Amino acid sequence: MDQSREEKFGQPANDIEKQWLLDRLKTLSVREKYQMSAVMLTTGQLKEVSGQEGDELLAAVLKMDRKKVQEAINCLLSLSDYEVLCPVGSYEALGEYYLRYEAELPEAAIPYADLEQIGRRYEDQHPGIFMGDCFVVLPGREPRQVYDGTNLDKLWETDWSLRLRLASPAVPKGAWICLPDHAVVEQDGRLGETALALREMKAESISECELLEVRCSLPGIAILPEEYADLEDLLRDGNDLGFLLEEQGQGMPDFLDKFTGALEYEGCHRLPEALDIAQNLHCYDFMRADEVGAFGKRELEKRGGFRNPLLRDCMDTVGFGEALLEQRGYRLNTAETAYIRRNDREFQPLRTKPKQGWDMTL
Repeated sequence: MDQSREEKFGQPANDIEKQWLLDRLKTLSVREKYQMSAVMLTTGQLKEVSGQEGDELLAAVLKMDRKKVQEAINCLLSLSDYEVLCPVGSYEALGEYYLRYEAELPEAAIPYADLEQIGRRYEDQHPGIFMGDCFVVLPGREPRQVYDGTNLDKLWETDWSLRLRLASPAVPKGAWICLPDHAVVEQDGRLGETALALREMKAESISECELLEVRCSLPGIAILPEEYADLEDLLRDGNDLGFLLEEQGQGMPDFLDKFTGALEYEGCHRLPEALDIAQNLHCYDFMRADEVGAFGKRELEKRGGFRNPLLRDCMDTVGFGEALLEQRGYRLNTAETAYIRRNDREFQPLRTKPKQGWDMTL
């Protein structure tokens, strides 16, 4: 009886899941709201929380069982799979978008094109849904199932860097922007995160806006509004961090572990310092915790330890490796997944004044 009830109604979601879901729903950017609406209209998911705010949103999340909460978390983690083209509110506008920015035909050819027909053909190849003056392209594959019900504390999203809530005189409650804003570097005619938010707030530029709230995807990084007198500087740093996270240090092995390890090593809690550290990861030596045993074995071999029959199979290679790393100045990170130390390479800060220890020659 109890088992069939659980199968029918699902198990209660835990507090961590509910809090994660609530935080994300409260910080959706204007662009993400279009994406979420497309998810709801095409899959029926997230309909329990769509359009809800404040106490109504809290009540809706609290009512959801664990299966629904997990589905909602995975939906939100896959929002970036939904491409938003804007302003593209009709087949004719969609056809014009394609001609201008994808087909790259000369401007003079546009008046002679059947834009509506081209737009319909574009939709055939890129199924999507019109929402106001936007066209949301649906993903060509099943949404990612990143969250398996157990790994929420291990999920670190690298597809965003900062979430900022900006307000304008016309919209004092504000709107959220999720960085990086790819429209900053990709001039393809569509409105990006910042432009969509400005339109929502009826503002012409960032200079008309006030920063109400900001969140960073990097653990431990706090951004105080007074640190950035110019919002453009905050947007620039947020975009730089976002592109850096996407590129994973241009393919550097173990980039995230090295980056977060260096932040912890330096006690870094500020965004400009974090960006400087990211550009100077060559100044840190790094070893994964699961490699320490092999390291200890290699060091014993150098000392002839395994050639002595009395010592064979009697040495704790992990413990020996850990002791050597400690002697050489390595520190174990809080997660106990890696060891890190500063080496003797010169640290070159670009955004901040040199911090004590950064320019050391060891």
